[in-house]
Amino acid sequence: MSRNALFYLIGIVVFVTLAGYALWQELLRNEAELSGSLSGTILATPRAGAEIVKTDNAYLLLVNPDSFQIVATKVVNPFLPPMTFLVGTADTKGGTLPKQVRLLVLTDKDGDPNRPASGEVIGPLSPPYALGVQGIEYTLDRSFQSLPPELLQSRQDAPEQSISGRITIAETLKSGVSPEDRLVVMLFDPKLGRPAAIRIIPRVFDGQAFRIGASDAMGGQPLEGPFSLRILTDKDDQPFRSALGEVVGRSFALIRLGTHSLEFPLDQPYVR
Repeated sequence: MSRNALFYLIGIVVFVTLAGYALWQELLRNEAELSGSLSGTILATPRAGAEIVKTDNAYLLLVNPDSFQIVATKVVNPFLPPMTFLVGTADTKGGTLPKQVRLLVLTDKDGDPNRPASGEVIGPLSPPYALGVQGIEYTLDRSFQSLPPELLQSRQDAPEQSISGRITIAETLKSGVSPEDRLVVMLFDPKLGRPAAIRIIPRVFDGQAFRIGASDAMGGQPLEGPFSLRILTDKDDQPFRSALGEVVGRSFALIRLGTHSLEFPLDQPYVR
């Protein structure tokens, strides 16, 4: 083999090696981006889709399922569903996200995504997704009248004035729980022996997030704590009267305001 041919062969080998290394690094970056994000397709019902024009901004919001604080925001423009999306760690200010997030998508026509305007649409606040989930189908299905109540409530309750977490339902009791049940979250004042705050959530599922705080105080009285936490399911709009299939969980120790990321078991039949 001549010297020129040898140099040519070495050049090809070096080029292929560098190109392969660059491709490998790009694949690693893409994998890291996917593992720290949610991705899928945004759809719209015919009625909602009729309100969307290409120049609308779409706000893709990731929400902490415990505190209901918005932890990531991505603005898409132009926007015209169906459209694929990717939102995650790269869209945060601090570069970190909780292990699970909820997704909310809304459109904006006037530059103020917090204020509803004619022709703007929104979808539901999704159930919690683990980071890295792909293939999500999210549907815009209603006029934008207001943000979900969970987000509005989180803006009223400062973290230090609330308690949040998620419930788990004992396997032996799950068969009695229906998605149509209500979830009743109560803080009991141990000195007075009665509820100091109550929040009712119109649905129940295993792993559901909850939050209760100052805005749920009985009579608007200030909360000081610590409190006993009681969470139960309600089938008949009578949370202080038990019915067949209702379940309850009670804290064994008093809980201070500012406590978050609780794993709270509903592990007993509700009997009064």
